[in-house]
Amino acid sequence: MENGWDLTVGNIVQTYGLVEKIGKFDGEVDVIRKLESIPEIRKVCRTWLKKLPAVRDSNEEKSHLYRENGNKIFRTRKSPHVALEAYSKAIFAAPPNTIAQALAHANRAIVLMSLKRFPDAFQDCQLALEGGYPVENRMRVLFRQAECSLQMRDRERLERVLEKIGKLGEEQEMMSFELERYQKLLKLVEMIAISEIPAEDGDLSFPELKEKYEESVGRFIVTKDSIHKGAPIVREEAVSFVPVYDARNRSELPPFDCQHCGEVNIIPFPCAVCGRACYCSITCRLEHDAIHQYECPGYEKHLWYLIGIAHLGIRSFLDGWESSTSVYLDSEEEFTPEIMFKAVRDRAKTDHPKYPYGKVFRLVTNFEKMDVIDMIQYSLTAYMLSIYLSDFTKFYKELGDRINLMSKENWSLYVGAVIFRHIGQLVSNGHAISELRGSVASENNCLEADSFNIKAGFLHRYFESARVFTGIFPQISMFNHSCDPNIRNCFSKKALTVYATEDIPEGGEIFNCYGPNYKVMGKHERRPALQQQYCFECKCLKCVEADDSGYDIYEQYKCPFKKCAKTFLLQQNADPFEKDIKCPMCKRIIDCSCFQLIAGGMSSDMDTSYEDFEDAMDAYNKCKLFLTEYHESKITLAHMIFIQYLPFSGLDERCLKTLKKLAQEFIEIREHRFGMMSPEYVVACFYLVDLLVIESKCEGEFQIDAESVAIVENFKKAVQIFGTGTRTTILNYVKVHLG
Repeated sequence: MENGWDLTVGNIVQTYGLVEKIGKFDGEVDVIRKLESIPEIRKVCRTWLKKLPAVRDSNEEKSHLYRENGNKIFRTRKSPHVALEAYSKAIFAAPPNTIAQALAHANRAIVLMSLKRFPDAFQDCQLALEGGYPVENRMRVLFRQAECSLQMRDRERLERVLEKIGKLGEEQEMMSFELERYQKLLKLVEMIAISEIPAEDGDLSFPELKEKYEESVGRFIVTKDSIHKGAPIVREEAVSFVPVYDARNRSELPPFDCQHCGEVNIIPFPCAVCGRACYCSITCRLEHDAIHQYECPGYEKHLWYLIGIAHLGIRSFLDGWESSTSVYLDSEEEFTPEIMFKAVRDRAKTDHPKYPYGKVFRLVTNFEKMDVIDMIQYSLTAYMLSIYLSDFTKFYKELGDRINLMSKENWSLYVGAVIFRHIGQLVSNGHAISELRGSVASENNCLEADSFNIKAGFLHRYFESARVFTGIFPQISMFNHSCDPNIRNCFSKKALTVYATEDIPEGGEIFNCYGPNYKVMGKHERRPALQQQYCFECKCLKCVEADDSGYDIYEQYKCPFKKCAKTFLLQQNADPFEKDIKCPMCKRIIDCSCFQLIAGGMSSDMDTSYEDFEDAMDAYNKCKLFLTEYHESKITLAHMIFIQYLPFSGLDERCLKTLKKLAQEFIEIREHRFGMMSPEYVVACFYLVDLLVIESKCEGEFQIDAESVAIVENFKKAVQIFGTGTRTTILNYVKVHLG
């Protein structure tokens, strides 16, 4: 969908005849120079940036309203997670370095302590104290920090806090109960052992990989050793990564994911200025400030949401800025943007094993192959971002000794050229980092009132699979594409571990899938999609095969009339959820009211009751008469039924048993299409696991059937594809409720 920047770019291209003036691609610096030679383009970009409205409506009154709402909710003790969300909104809404911000942090700490999140509560107390919390009440916040330190068994922290309490007690007399508590803590501190850093888990063993080159396919990776199915191949941390934005991001609260370490579903410690960039700790926030200071004004204007993958382009530049240019500070050479660009590029070619940014800079861009309009659009975005750094940040004011290498104007050309290069690289080499996103308490309160444990039967409602970050993994980016890859990806924070999905012989090539998989997209869709984005014609085995059976098996219908009974694919625009369909073989009309009955239950304003369940299941069984075994529509229909009737499964034994059988079928289809070690399989298992948990809470003897036992065991293995926090939450849910 087009946004304001897309429209502006289109107008610039047309108004200034850029297709003719820029012509073919002749180097990144050359293209940026040609844009700079048209002064009106700079004016248009600057004006567009200036007119971007502030996305954060921050004021102390709004923050106080959120905080008071949190206070009211927390007093009831019924919904601490909703109160926690209200306090987080108060933090996000408060102007930086204000009493409102400090009060919100202090109040959130109380809720976090009640939920036994003591490390997070300690940090909230710290930010409250640093943010000008009222002097007369600072003692109570310090005692909260002391309690958190005690619960964390952190002797060093407790000693530091007690020292602060003692100093404050000299300035303002302690109340009798405070003095008593202080003296008790002084005795307890001696009983806490000095914390030891736990030993790390043993590292995985990886095979030796080799980079090769062929004119027809470019650089690619092979293994020097044979690799068995399921074995790890490589682990790599993202050199750079940024959040994925979508239309569902709320204005009050951005996604709760750490932009420094990549942890997801965090207690957010946002940037105090922009209120949009989130971190899992004060430490991560401080460590990322060197980069974030240049992105902060863009967050205030929602710029990064508007430019998509280009955000990762400027982040890649900022992450590599120091390491790529510092080596030239003592150089006697007279630099121009072209000379500096060539020097950085040449160093990346030769020295890339020594520093991560070099591995990024050497990746291909495909500017020579892509449509000239696309190339110009990317260059305009890079040019606009160089203007953003110049006019809306302190970037060029902090060049330091680098200003001696080139003038600010030349640095601006160089910066625009490098960002342009990164945008082109990331179109072909960016990786989507997927995880399970936890739901927001105010929308779907799925957590227990006294902990972060998921309520019984609410697993399927709490988590959903989502793209959380886009990152650049330069070594893994060297893997060539196949529509039938021989690897699978496992993300944990900002690290990506790759595993083999089949035996790979010595010298065999490692193949990734860039998106179009032969099981989820037909050949005639895959090839154009790959050509458009990656500028190559796919010649993998699945694309040179004559048929699309690997995809058709999930999309084929079967004629329900016995005299025909043939399979077929629907013509374009035919949809059984909207109208009846026709068999192209026998030309008879197939009644699809069963589809519409189930879908109608989802869209109806009427409250669904479990009395309607049998009608829904009858309709589902009728649908199955003309759906092949693994048809994707079964997934859609089953999902609708689960959403409507799973909440009633604990009230009716027949409903429960029927839904369990449906869930097993649901899982089988997902495993057949995506494999067991996939997000799709894990999410499918949520329904069965929840049904088993509900069954365990019902009256009478509970024993899991053999088929469900096998699925639960596979499920526990499959969740290993997610990060530590996510899988710990899921496995704890299974352990608490199913043993």
